[in-house]
Amino acid sequence: MQKIQPTIRTMTWEEASEFGYQNQGLMLEHNSVAYRLSSGTKDDISVYKSGPVLYVLTLNRCLDYVALDFYMGQEQDAIDGIFLQGAWAITECVETDWRALSPIELIARLTKLFA
Repeated sequence: MQKIQPTIRTMTWEEASEFGYQNQGLMLEHNSVAYRLSSGTKDDISVYKSGPVLYVLTLNRCLDYVALDFYMGQEQDAIDGIFLQGAWAITECVETDWRALSPIELIARLTKLFA
């Protein structure tokens, strides 16, 4: 798994309207594909690639939530993902203090939930 630095930008009002959003969300652009993110503008976002899959890890330490979304190919929306909120729920799933884990280790532990 390799960390990548794709462009992450705010949606245009036209894109937001097209998707039925009432506010501007975020878009991730990679290899000529614009992916719709479920992340907010105040979130910490890390993106990793393994084969055809993009892993987007979203952390918000102030609101105590972690999200991991999987994107593949030309599909603009996540093909799967997990959202955990609250220190107890996150720790229950990753089996340790999530704040002490590196992003790659957190992704590895979260992906095990899909096995």
